[in-house]
Amino acid sequence: MEQLNDFILDFSAFAKGSDGNVAPFSLRATYPDYDEDRGYFCRVFCPYFREKPFLIFGVDEAQACELSIEFMRQMLEDQVELVDAEGRPIALPKIDFPPIQDDFK
Repeated sequence: MEQLNDFILDFSAFAKGSDGNVAPFSLRATYPDYDEDRGYFCRVFCPYFREKPFLIFGVDEAQACELSIEFMRQMLEDQVELVDAEGRPIALPKIDFPPIQDDFK
C-alpha cells in the first residue's frame, strides 16, 4: 500500500466541462521510480480519466516529472477547465524535482 509521502504531487480541484457540469478532479503523481528495461517513470493517478494509473516515462527523474504534468495538460485540453470551489479557473501546478525544501531558519 502506498504511503501519503510517496507522492510528489497531490492536487485537487473541480473539472468543469463544456456543458457546464462540474465534477471533482484529483491528480496525484508518485516520486519517480526506475525500471531497468524502460527507464525512469512516474505513476499518475487521475480517476477523472481512468482508475488505472498512467505510467509516464522520461530519460531522467526530472523529465519523468515534467512529462507527467504535460501529459495531464494535454489530456485536459479542450475537454475540461479546472476550477476551484468558487468556480474560478486554476492551473495544474508544476512538479519541481528534486522537490524544493522549505527553509525553516
